[in-house]
Amino acid sequence: MHPRRLPASYALLLGAWLAVPATLAPARAGEVRVNIAGNTLTGTFNPRALNINAGDHVVWVWTGGQHSTTSGDSSNGVADGRWDSGILTTAGTNTPAFSWQGSIAGVSTYFCQLHAPPMAARVIVGSGIPVADLRLTEVQYNEPSGLDKIEITNLGPALGDLGRYRIATGASAVAIALTSVTLAPGASLTLHANETGTNTSTDMYLPAIGPLNDAAGSVALYVPNTVNTALADATQIIDFVEWGAGGQANEATAVAAGLWSAGSTAPIVAAGHSVEFCGSANQHAGFWTDNPTPNFSGAAGNCGVVPTRVSTWGRIKQLYR
Repeated sequence: MHPRRLPASYALLLGAWLAVPATLAPARAGEVRVNIAGNTLTGTFNPRALNINAGDHVVWVWTGGQHSTTSGDSSNGVADGRWDSGILTTAGTNTPAFSWQGSIAGVSTYFCQLHAPPMAARVIVGSGIPVADLRLTEVQYNEPSGLDKIEITNLGPALGDLGRYRIATGASAVAIALTSVTLAPGASLTLHANETGTNTSTDMYLPAIGPLNDAAGSVALYVPNTVNTALADATQIIDFVEWGAGGQANEATAVAAGLWSAGSTAPIVAAGHSVEFCGSANQHAGFWTDNPTPNFSGAAGNCGVVPTRVSTWGRIKQLYR
């Protein structure tokens, strides 16, 4: 079986209150999503208690009302400074999102500034949580007319959703938010740069990001966040690849996040070829290689050969209630 298609193995969580060390080094870049709902007078966090792995992201999505997610003691409304979204409002098509990367072991409590103490919840940072693993797995950067392609694959054992993830390339100054598409374990979705079309469960069209650069370029994947959209924030980037030459857009952020080595590159390939990620979901380092027969379908590509260059990998996992 193709090595990158093997799902990661995870130990079962022994309990929500499992004892963990005082500190945990981030080992993953996952996402657990919390819906914030309700009107301007009341609201709820759903779920109210969730478990994440060290290094995972919690992403709060406002689906109704005016609320905040603020870490601290809900009984007296005192913040502890770990995170604070500020008060955000859902109105019309505006659906705010905010993310926090959980690198502090144990229980973090939080509340809504407007509705505490009843509107409160907690995040438990531990290990062994089975989640999705959404990652960049193939890029074709030299297609005719700039109709380039980027593949994202779910390498984990749980369902994932691309909604509000942000993609940034060397051809765009800002990250473009993706629409919601659920990916089953092993499933892939192809992003079509510089092209219009009808989105499906396997294809998404992003004319706004423009064509990728043939000679040297990059692609970066960021966690959902409408509050902090800075591409230089190393806690927000969750995958990266560059080719042709080091120092491409967002490389410094990926290096700061531990996802990439400065100056490392995927190979420059001939027209009609792609570069493909050949690592597995369990690795702390992955490989990008020349694939002469791009498929962008989640099936095995050209990973049976030794990669041309070596690079580290970033990963994203997503767990839904």
